[in-house]
Amino acid sequence: MEVELAAKLESSRIQYQTQVEVHVATADFYFATEPRPTLVFIDGRPHLTTAQMIKDEELRTLLRKRGYKVVELRYSDYSDKKRDELYRQLLTDLGHE
Repeated sequence: MEVELAAKLESSRIQYQTQVEVHVATADFYFATEPRPTLVFIDGRPHLTTAQMIKDEELRTLLRKRGYKVVELRYSDYSDKKRDELYRQLLTDLGHE
């Protein structure tokens, strides 16, 4: 899903970085937004278990406390429709729609 979203971002000429290590986690996408950077996490099936969701929330809460805007995009199965839905959500969270 990350590769598909990256292709859509590139076609829209939106600048980003991928797999950026920030303190306690690695963000799938990093955007140098103002007034604070945006970290995006694309959460597929491995992240949808209760234990992993609790761990993710703890880490992401810490990132929020450190001043980052955190966006979480979840999906359980890949489809073009779901990819487009996540892309629209990402654009909205970035203030591009």
